[in-house]
Amino acid sequence: MYGAFDAGAEVFRFKFLAPEVGVSYFAGRPNEREVLNFDSNPPQGTARYDGRFNSFNLSIAPKLIFGNAEAAVVIVPEYNFGNMKVYERSFQRAGDRYELRENISESSNHQFWTFSAGVEGDFFSLEHINFSLLLTYTTLNSEKAFEDLQFSESDDNYSEASNSGLGITFRVYFDIFKN
Repeated sequence: MYGAFDAGAEVFRFKFLAPEVGVSYFAGRPNEREVLNFDSNPPQGTARYDGRFNSFNLSIAPKLIFGNAEAAVVIVPEYNFGNMKVYERSFQRAGDRYELRENISESSNHQFWTFSAGVEGDFFSLEHINFSLLLTYTTLNSEKAFEDLQFSESDDNYSEASNSGLGITFRVYFDIFKN
């Protein structure tokens, strides 16, 4: 699971085309993984792994608009490129609690696509503000980044991340040039 924050600008608008440029920040924390010893009754954890990631990206998108200023259907194929940093931690059981055994991280460049479709318009009759609600599919692959990391003191590998996702995007457009 992850969240994102985007900021950008619509460069110009000509008929049905409105190219956008932007920056985005993604951050997430995949599920923890616990290794159990099934020889004990009840099964007891022997090790635990967790991780997190963040990604800073630049994006370009040729937004396509079908409709008018009051309400339009929009399609936004967006190309993103940037840097992703992943962190993993390994914990060893020590009595009734876990102690940190190893902490590793890695940073790498990446690229991915995001595809959005939905509605955009002046739904509330506000002078300088438009809104859009989009169904968004992203191909951000945090799973690959986690798989590339390996703990030095263990053969276990933590790879609980995701390789794509579907979500809802809400955008607010503020037009500073509108009279």
